[in-house]
Amino acid sequence: MAAATNHWTGKLRYTPLINIVIFTFAIAVFGAAASYANAAIKTPMDEQALIYMRPRPSNGKIIVYSLLMPFLTIIQSLLDLAFHFCLALHPLYALVVSAIYFIGWLVQWSIWMHCEVSGIGFDNAGKGETCFQINLDHAPNSTVPSKSSEGVVNARAGLGAVVMALYVAYGLMAALAVVRNKRGGKGR
Repeated sequence: MAAATNHWTGKLRYTPLINIVIFTFAIAVFGAAASYANAAIKTPMDEQALIYMRPRPSNGKIIVYSLLMPFLTIIQSLLDLAFHFCLALHPLYALVVSAIYFIGWLVQWSIWMHCEVSGIGFDNAGKGETCFQINLDHAPNSTVPSKSSEGVVNARAGLGAVVMALYVAYGLMAALAVVRNKRGGKGR
């Protein structure tokens, strides 16, 4: 069995510890998302949705919509920390994972922004097909379910944006480590 080696040299050796920050923000997003999901599940259907016989979103759909990316991020950051402390976290792996998770968060954040924050196309009939929030009871000119608050929605969107920025930083540092390793560790 080959001995574990540290691929993170010089000042870059602290880079994987960014996963602690990612983990912390993912927990915060998860908390806001859980609050939102709980409120959305408890919110009754909107009168217009009942008139047009739109279906109520399933609890599973609400939970996946709200909690999937934060949950996956918590697991990934813990795994990366374990790999780092076992000297098994390779910068190329970190680069690929950070790119995948950045794209995942970008998609998740875009959907949250479209369905809850932007208000663009709120009156469009098509939005009821893509965003379940339109079918739940809500205040006029708002997509936030009546049992939730704008603060929870905005906190989740803001914290999600921070997580995306952290994945960009993690990816850039991993890319620097990959380049440094290809050069044979020069420039420590």
